[in-house]
Amino acid sequence: MASGLDVDRVIVESKFGILRDRVLVDGREFAVQRGRHGWRYVPGAREGIGRVRYDGWRDRLTIQSPNVSIEIRFRWRHTTFGWRGRVYRVGSMLGNRVTIFLGDRPVAVGKITWSGVRFEAIDPELRDIERELAVGFGLRAQAIAMAVAIR
Repeated sequence: MASGLDVDRVIVESKFGILRDRVLVDGREFAVQRGRHGWRYVPGAREGIGRVRYDGWRDRLTIQSPNVSIEIRFRWRHTTFGWRGRVYRVGSMLGNRVTIFLGDRPVAVGKITWSGVRFEAIDPELRDIERELAVGFGLRAQAIAMAVAIR
């Protein structure tokens, strides 16, 4: 982990299987329900249930919850998204690493696993959407892995 990383040591992991999906927060498991049109329903920590969808054709991640609606349009470089008046940048997902930056400071650090994404540290500012981010980035990693495997 990078020195000076001012984040909570919370582990949030998404796991996708053939029969069920789930998200783990510090070892505590929450079921993720599959919905129509690719939506995943994620139980939230405070607000209730959020929903996440990854559109592989447009390379777009949509997160909706009672308090927030975020759309991340992935680009070759400089992928950004706005939330709570701040602009976050998504680092490259090459090398099985996932990093979200606020300016030059990493605010979420994780890695791609066989079954999803595991965030090893998340800034308190992102705690309200940590589960949705883990599920969304896990769906994207899974779609990329399938595209590579098919070729």
